[in-house]
Amino acid sequence: MASFDVLIRGGLVVDGSGRTGSVNDVAVTDGRVVVIDDLSGAEAAVEIDASGKVVAPGFIDIHTHSDMAHFVDPRAESQIRQGVTTEAIGQCGISLAPCTPHNRAALFAQIGSWEHGHWHTYGELLEAMDDAHIATNVVGMVGHGALRTAVMGPNEPRPATDDEIAEMERMLRQSLEEGAFGFTTGLEYHPGKSATYDELASLCGAVADVDGIYATHSRNRDLRYFVGFGEALDVARDTGVRPQISHINPKYGRPEHALRNTLQMIEWTREEGVDVAMDMMPTNWNHTAATSLLPAWSFRLSNDELLELLGTADGRRRLRDNSLPMWQLAVEERWDRIRLLACSANGNLAGRTIDELTIERNTSSGWDTIFDLLVEEGPGLKGLMLTGEAFAEEDNRLALEHPLCSVESDTMAMANDGPLAGRMMGVLGYNWVAKFLAHYVRDEQVLGLEDGVRRLTGLPSDRLGLADRGYLAEGFAADVVVFDLAAMRDNSSFSNPTVYADGIDHVLVNGAVAFSGGERSSDHSGRVLRRTG
Repeated sequence: MASFDVLIRGGLVVDGSGRTGSVNDVAVTDGRVVVIDDLSGAEAAVEIDASGKVVAPGFIDIHTHSDMAHFVDPRAESQIRQGVTTEAIGQCGISLAPCTPHNRAALFAQIGSWEHGHWHTYGELLEAMDDAHIATNVVGMVGHGALRTAVMGPNEPRPATDDEIAEMERMLRQSLEEGAFGFTTGLEYHPGKSATYDELASLCGAVADVDGIYATHSRNRDLRYFVGFGEALDVARDTGVRPQISHINPKYGRPEHALRNTLQMIEWTREEGVDVAMDMMPTNWNHTAATSLLPAWSFRLSNDELLELLGTADGRRRLRDNSLPMWQLAVEERWDRIRLLACSANGNLAGRTIDELTIERNTSSGWDTIFDLLVEEGPGLKGLMLTGEAFAEEDNRLALEHPLCSVESDTMAMANDGPLAGRMMGVLGYNWVAKFLAHYVRDEQVLGLEDGVRRLTGLPSDRLGLADRGYLAEGFAADVVVFDLAAMRDNSSFSNPTVYADGIDHVLVNGAVAFSGGERSSDHSGRVLRRTG
């Protein structure tokens, strides 16, 4: 009689390829899927009854900001409890390496965190994460902002010189050799917004040389969407890099044809032989730091200098004058569609609209409400988060209808207890998978079950270049999720966004049971994955 470590019996096996699922048994031994077949005569140390449930590859979040979270609280509760077994970190140009002794503290300050660890190179960062007892697998990406900070310092909103670009390229090539899968930019944010086309092309050329991936948060996604997305496609044409357009959802203020036109541009670019794809958040709400609404020159200021400027009427007038605003919602002062998401000094106000707070506080405008909140945060003002109702539902559906659109969280691994209790990064941080599968797959049927699973598994795996993840196949790593589609439920709300989703029954990471029957295992079996070849 055959014997295995784990045997998942009688579930609908949906393998991540998009092919029609079939009822079968899945056997796991030594961290690998070893048999997918009728195994009614077999036994195992751990048996899971998946009758009436879906058995799928562990979900791959192709765009997260869990870099620091894996050190602070490696349980990754909000992700594991949604079936996420692999996260691609270092997104939007933000990574924790490479860095230099001189500018290391500034790199951490940019993400609103205290300095941690002792690494400098990307390889040393991955080694530190090896030792962090992580719960999910991690795919590392090199952030453009980290390269700029290491080479140029933290407060330089200007184009890089040729020598600075050459040094950034050297550091990027070294990081790729040390296991990073690719390179990311956040071109709506400081310091990425100051980069020239030639700087991006030089760095993307290094990524293309190793067939890595270039994930870009483009320069604009509303009025100038054509320039923002077009730049990404042109860089790919010129360098041969494989671009992954992050957050393809265009934002409030975009022309109605923006996404249709963007998808057409992508198709034309693919016809030229460029391997371009995209991802999106399954939500209408777009989160960002409040300081991202400020003009680029303000990023030269220290926190103390910024607070001093916020304390004067003239300083506030200057800070409102931004020729490249992050949100048209703020330009048009649609404060009814912007909410306070997270802060330290006024945590009890999270979830309220800026309109409501302006009336309650009797301030002269929504801008002054935001400026007052920043002042009240004091030295931690860069951690003040806002969320805006920026994405149109018709755009979300249109993006999902494209077969090369993965689904991502744009959040970080969190927990509603422990050192990250109360932290939020997007209202769907604890429920993004459930929102996608329950709303877009089950209820709205924008996608069928098999294709919906593919957007969370096989497709992101192929984009990242993972050799043995993203599919349920014999010989592949045993990252597995068992879920009940009928019971899938997004439990989030603005009043309580840190509640876990319903519908996930069992999660295996590298063959070990991480979550089962509502209980977490204390054994963390996540691994740092490294690019090879």
